[in-house]
Amino acid sequence: MKAERRRASSSSTCALRFDRKRRVLLITFGKAASQFSCLAVYAAVEQFVAAEGACAVIADLSTIEKVDVTGDFVRSMAWMPLVTPAGMQRIIVAPRPELFGLSRMFQLYREAMSSDVQVVHSVDEAQRLLGWESLDLETVE
Repeated sequence: MKAERRRASSSSTCALRFDRKRRVLLITFGKAASQFSCLAVYAAVEQFVAAEGACAVIADLSTIEKVDVTGDFVRSMAWMPLVTPAGMQRIIVAPRPELFGLSRMFQLYREAMSSDVQVVHSVDEAQRLLGWESLDLETVE
């Protein structure tokens, strides 16, 4: 039986879905992004990768309606240790201008660490970057 993994904060959750065959984890954020929720998502992904092994990651910010993070926090997140090993693709989906800007800031800080982060506007773009037309995603238990 499938169960959706949700990490709750005071104002947001995330859902994790995984394509086992292609080794791609899709993280869908909730309606609000705060420092607390971002750290909770980081911990959830860290736990998932420890259990399942290395995988590409797509972080989908499409559902975020409220952003309550600072540029300083984005920088501190970018300098945190990699959850997936170097060489694995990390893609951030950021359709709105403010989310795209914060994501690009994150990407630029990560580039100083030779990390593979790309920022796109849609999940379709992310899938194409990975070389897949579609993913066979299952909810993480």
